[in-house]
Amino acid sequence: MSTGRVSRRQFLVRGTGAMAGLITAMLSVPAVGLLLSPLWASTKEIWVTVQGGPIDDIPDGLPTARIATVPLGFGPPAPAVNRVVYVTKSQGQLYAFCNICSHMQCDVHWEPSLSLFECPCHGGLYAIDGRNVGGPPPQPLSQWVHRVYLDAQGKQYLQIANRLQEQI
Repeated sequence: MSTGRVSRRQFLVRGTGAMAGLITAMLSVPAVGLLLSPLWASTKEIWVTVQGGPIDDIPDGLPTARIATVPLGFGPPAPAVNRVVYVTKSQGQLYAFCNICSHMQCDVHWEPSLSLFECPCHGGLYAIDGRNVGGPPPQPLSQWVHRVYLDAQGKQYLQIANRLQEQI
């Protein structure tokens, strides 16, 4: 027979459950926010000039390695990182490839004897336009988002953004 009264034991069990639920909710909100915040974080686009001088002297059909100091562009201030940029001119097109293999993220290099980019880790091969032509790489070489600007003397310089254009 129930009289509608809550016993002391029931009160403590319900109160403990409510407090545990409240504490769980308070702890999970920041954790969920931390996990989901990258979805809404905006990346600040930063343009940097590729080191090594103007690109006018880069021969057609011969990729040339240059260095660019690329900042991340989001989050707390982080040191900029030196990145290799393969500047390539081929059939009137200008490419600025990242030197990271799409298979296992090893550093690729231009192999003049093959006239291909080669990944030393697993033998991945890429054509001068970045297409994967041999080995295990599943995708073409990533290309930096880039632009060319002219200085006061009319020389062309290459700038890259702190993001990659995944498709060629």
